[in-house]
Amino acid sequence: MQYKVVPFPNSKNINQQLQLIIDTEAVNGWNYAGHNYGDYLQPGSSGCFGIGAKPDSIVHVGNVVFSKE
Repeated sequence: MQYKVVPFPNSKNINQQLQLIIDTEAVNGWNYAGHNYGDYLQPGSSGCFGIGAKPDSIVHVGNVVFSKE
């Protein structure tokens, strides 16, 4: 069995975006197996003497998983 992971982009229309990804991959014989989301901390930087400093931020990451026999 083969597996494929496709990134899930941030979107205002999550349902439509997920359906589009599933439909696109189904044409090539891939079966929807599931999806997952995670929040990751992206460290900031202290800049140079505080100039250009950036705070830590949360990054939302999503993936859609497909399988094929």
